[in-house]
Amino acid sequence: MGLIYIGVLLCAVAFAVVAIFASLALKRAADTMETFSKTLGDVEQKMNYITPELRKTLEETGRATDDLHDKLGVANGLFDSVQHMGGAIHTCNRLLHTKTNRLSALGSPNFVDKLTETLKWGEVANQVYHRWKRDGKNEGNRPDANEKRTGDEG
Repeated sequence: MGLIYIGVLLCAVAFAVVAIFASLALKRAADTMETFSKTLGDVEQKMNYITPELRKTLEETGRATDDLHDKLGVANGLFDSVQHMGGAIHTCNRLLHTKTNRLSALGSPNFVDKLTETLKWGEVANQVYHRWKRDGKNEGNRPDANEKRTGDEG
């Protein structure tokens, strides 16, 4: 019977050793979980701080993108205008080339004399117009310009 007691004693000691190692393993697991919990708490706090900042940054990025899109739309209009202006210049250039080729036929002395006379009279008309316009502005500044005219002055 003594052998049975020794076997039971060895089983009890073995169970105690297994229980101690299991409790140490569970203690380490609990410590790891506690550290993990603290780390997750810190991460949560940092995320609570970062999330509004990220939202604000994303909203600003969205506004900047919309503004850039609007400005690019305006720039597209500008480039279209430049393209149309280039087409108009090209058309004017072709017209000028055509007219220049026909100018040699118009280079007769009689035509040049008429053209010179027309330009002279055009310049005279321009000077008369500007003088009349200038005198009309000065007439409002004369002291007698405010007097009423009845038609009996003369």
